[in-house]
Amino acid sequence: MLKIKEFIKKHTFNFKLRFAFLIMLLGSLGIISTVFIANSNFISTFALSVMKTPSLFFLNYIPLLLFMALIFFISNNAVFSTVTSGGFFILMAFVNSEKIRLRQDPLFPTDLSLFTELIGIAKNFAPSILLLYLLIITFIVLFVVASFIFFKSPKLSARTRIIGIAVVLILSGFFNNIFYKNVDLYSSFSVDGNQYFEVNQYGSKGFVYSFCHKFNSMKVKAPDGYDSASFSEIESDFESSAAEYSNKKMPHIIMIMGEAFSDLSNNKNFDFTNYGDPLANWNKITKTDQAVSGHIIVPNYGGGTSDTEFDALTACPTRYIDNASNSYSLIRGNMDSMPQRLKSIGYNAIAIHPGFPWFYNRSNVYKYMGFENFISLESFQGSEKYRGGYIADKYAADSIIENFEQHISQTDAPLFEFCVTIENHGPYDQKYDKVETTFNTDVNLTNSEKNLLNSYFMGIKDADKEIKRLTDYFEASDEPVVFIYFGDHLPGFSNGMDFFDILDYDIDANGTMQQLFNVYKTPFMIWQNTASKELMDISKTVDTLNLPPNHTISSNYLGSTALELIGINGISPLFDYSNKLRAELPIITNSGFMTANGDYVTQINDELTKKCNMLKGWTYYKMFDEK
Repeated sequence: MLKIKEFIKKHTFNFKLRFAFLIMLLGSLGIISTVFIANSNFISTFALSVMKTPSLFFLNYIPLLLFMALIFFISNNAVFSTVTSGGFFILMAFVNSEKIRLRQDPLFPTDLSLFTELIGIAKNFAPSILLLYLLIITFIVLFVVASFIFFKSPKLSARTRIIGIAVVLILSGFFNNIFYKNVDLYSSFSVDGNQYFEVNQYGSKGFVYSFCHKFNSMKVKAPDGYDSASFSEIESDFESSAAEYSNKKMPHIIMIMGEAFSDLSNNKNFDFTNYGDPLANWNKITKTDQAVSGHIIVPNYGGGTSDTEFDALTACPTRYIDNASNSYSLIRGNMDSMPQRLKSIGYNAIAIHPGFPWFYNRSNVYKYMGFENFISLESFQGSEKYRGGYIADKYAADSIIENFEQHISQTDAPLFEFCVTIENHGPYDQKYDKVETTFNTDVNLTNSEKNLLNSYFMGIKDADKEIKRLTDYFEASDEPVVFIYFGDHLPGFSNGMDFFDILDYDIDANGTMQQLFNVYKTPFMIWQNTASKELMDISKTVDTLNLPPNHTISSNYLGSTALELIGINGISPLFDYSNKLRAELPIITNSGFMTANGDYVTQINDELTKKCNMLKGWTYYKMFDEK
């Protein structure tokens, strides 16, 4: 121990006060430059923004300077404060860059609350990638510790340090209120590309400034003109038709949300002749008169699974919640939803997800939504059940069948079974030990790009196989069954959105309104077995729904649309309202709409605006005010 102390004393560097401040000044400039470089895709964009509006540089620089000064006055160590600030800001910038690369979505302050979810995802990264990340973090930690031990600044008096801390905090509050909380100021800066795409906002205005601005919008604000009493009155005056279904035979409803399920394989540049179309069964089933199919516009790209769940199960659009958090993180009590309403007409409701129960707080949220049982990862034991790092869709389908058979053997009550699959979760780099070739193409792709697509299509093929197995199983059953399947979001590839350009998809976050919507478009199918046709025929009732010609709707309409198609109406005032609004505006987002005749518009008339605002208010009421 004595030798260690002597070694530290011998190799300790002491700086005079003026050099300490010089170190922090030069260090802060180096750090902010590195932060800009970490988001290399936007260096030229941001540089042009700064040339046009120099204040953007200072808006990104000030938080770093204040953070560094605070650490300095607390620690009385200039090098330590510089290294600590650098490690924090550079790591955050790197995470932002990686999130944009993988999901085309920047880092929000609320993402920091998802640390446990991040750990769960990280377990499935390739060992080499995990090792690299661990080495980087270890290096930063060691560097921070060494900077505190081996570098010293002149001792400041306790009074000076307290005054310094107070001044920094006062300045932080002042700058935050004047600049970072200022919505008008943030909106006044120009954006390169589509202004509704958050990646463009961060790229044009800088990561630090944008992140600090978003930090101020974490609290969910009620919509303008919101009046909780009006919604409470609607709910209390609602005359439910639930009693009409008490003695009526109802179909079982099996609803599955497929992880990263899409129809990206339906592309002219892919030839599956020698390997089999990944969506062969899907394409066949959706063309029969037992199915109604189309697409939904989901809230996120490359992730945000729970937001699509929330939309489909509650009829409340995530896009209408004034907060960047995932919707499930905001639910803290009973939430009106599809399982709650179906239970009111005699259904039993169970949820299945072969993943961690704490992921997206599902273990609590599913209870709040009215699911009586939640079957999660602990029920899927055995290494043989894993494929590509996650529980295979085969075993999720086994669980659906097993629970269905157990249910019908014990009760005559109809069953609502909701399942979220996980096999095709990213990352897709080195996802499988042995990657199969799934397609031929004339497009020039690198081996890495082929690996990504092959891995992804392997997952789609597995999902498609289970869709056929489940529909075949239910078709053979005497029990009436309606089967709903939909995707949660497009896959987040490690090359970002490059594939969309390379393979000539009509998908562009900075393109037309339709191309922007396509960034968030996934397929859905509602299928019924022959036994259920005696109760209703969805091929006929679909004509009464006034769906748009392309059957493309926002994801918040999916649950209510499925119930209306089945013939279940009048059990929820919100679901009924949702279906009426869907007939007029099949797609609703914060950046644009699609009208009933298929037109894409950015503006709607006052009457439709009022109806959308009604849905915004209702969403807020359901989440935060309904008792």
